[in-house]
Amino acid sequence: MVNALFLSIAALLLLAALYKARPLLTRPRPQGLGALCGFLTALGLSLVFLTPAVGSVLSAVTPKLGRLLGNCSTLAAATCVSILLLRFNEEPAAADRKARRRVLSLVLAVCALAVLFLSSPVGDSPDAPTFGDLPRTAPLLNVYILVFTGYLGAAVIDLLRQALRYARHAPRAALRHGLRIIALGCGIGLVYATYKIVHTVSLWTDSDWLPPEQLCSSLFTPVTCTFNVGLPALCSVVLLIGILLPAIGPALGKPWRRIQMWRLHRGLHPLWAALYEAVPEIQLTAAEGRDAAPDTEFRLYRRVIEIRDGILLLRPHRSEEVRRAAEKNLRALGRQGRDLAAETEAIVLTAALAARADGLPPAHPISAEDATLTHPELNNLLDEARWLHRVSRAFASSGAAAPHEPASAAGRSEGEA
Repeated sequence: MVNALFLSIAALLLLAALYKARPLLTRPRPQGLGALCGFLTALGLSLVFLTPAVGSVLSAVTPKLGRLLGNCSTLAAATCVSILLLRFNEEPAAADRKARRRVLSLVLAVCALAVLFLSSPVGDSPDAPTFGDLPRTAPLLNVYILVFTGYLGAAVIDLLRQALRYARHAPRAALRHGLRIIALGCGIGLVYATYKIVHTVSLWTDSDWLPPEQLCSSLFTPVTCTFNVGLPALCSVVLLIGILLPAIGPALGKPWRRIQMWRLHRGLHPLWAALYEAVPEIQLTAAEGRDAAPDTEFRLYRRVIEIRDGILLLRPHRSEEVRRAAEKNLRALGRQGRDLAAETEAIVLTAALAARADGLPPAHPISAEDATLTHPELNNLLDEARWLHRVSRAFASSGAAAPHEPASAAGRSEGEA
């Protein structure tokens, strides 16, 4: 089971690295792509080398060689992830300088591991020390484990720090979530590193702090395999998800985005219908070639524009006095924040529609700034639609919405749906 699992995940990682490496032949290269491909390749190779079946084959060359190669690949993967985040957290010159330092530290750590490994009498005979049972008589194996775990722990802490730092100001939701998942993977990695250090020290001092390690029958049994095999595998999977989420997140989120837009489009109907009945000229001519079957985003965009145009055309009938009275009454009812603003706007629009129908302008016209519903935070279509959806919902709940829409408008809406 362990062999099949490790090799399957490794194959997926190596195929992903090969797929992502295609743009490396172009100029200019995408930012951080080399580090991403290095991470996928190194992580895939580490799983290959640490697979028991592959380890048995490599032991024919040098006993436990798979362990050395797997550990070195793991350190390389951790270094590549750190460099990947450097490309986003730092200016190019600073990122290059820090990346060179990390590569140099990786080379030194790998050389130290190779020297310690080849200097130790590791073998398959009953008398030869093994990594699962490190006696005092084989101190170099203890040092090997401490060097590996120390470097890995430092790399994980560096990665955790960078992920949390960049997650605070990442521009996209998928990237923010991916960085937080990376931080979770780092937490799992720190648990593994702490366990290895405590276990090594306990064996070195002949202490019985932890149970002796046994042959693993699965990723999590017996209990010591949870720390030795299960946690590294889980850490690798979580890190992989966090790193790939920014790339695949938008594609996975498209169906949900379409559902959101469809829901917002329908939710805007009460407000749009009332405005259309009062000022039919807000209807836009559909773009040529898209009127027969416009997509969800286009329909939502058109509806938002038409509502905005209707609000602007009602500007001469909007009343500052109505706005102040509505806001005062709603505050008394406990409304605040966006709910207060949306319900206030719904009341102002209701009064403006009534004033237009009567042909009487208000005694106290509202300011131009308030009339355009200016909100600095509304910087994209979804934000704008969500705000107008709040207004439409408040408008409908007040009973001011039109009971039906004109036949021409109804026919157009049915054609869109």
